[in-house]
Amino acid sequence: MDEFLPVVFSRPLIALATSVIFLMIGLALLPHALMRRRYFSRLRDGEQTYSRRASIRTEFLCAGIAGAMTVALVAFGLASYRTAMSNLEANVHKEYSPTKLDIKYWNGSWATADITFADGTSIDGAQISVQDAYRPFIAENTTTD
Repeated sequence: MDEFLPVVFSRPLIALATSVIFLMIGLALLPHALMRRRYFSRLRDGEQTYSRRASIRTEFLCAGIAGAMTVALVAFGLASYRTAMSNLEANVHKEYSPTKLDIKYWNGSWATADITFADGTSIDGAQISVQDAYRPFIAENTTTD
């Protein structure tokens, strides 16, 4: 039985959605920490306690971690998307052996591509979906997107 490379487009979507959550957390914490630090610097010496300073530092640290997680998850999502697209292209070449393949984008259900086969048949805007065991299936475009 032929083995196809895994084509997983849910991984980049989950990574990007999680990165948006971390971005929202970081964008909420950073201005709040800046306002607290400004307020802290205006306090008298007796009111500038270590616990307040440590709390502000912890808030800055959490904002920084949220920012780092955002960058890491975006990078992971983009790398996962590229891997899924290259695996899909390799699977199409393995199954159909086209002479020309130009995959445009993945819309969540299928990939849209321009394909030319060895016999000269060409399909512009073909829909490539992924079946069981990551086997690609090519159909002519039946939608008007």
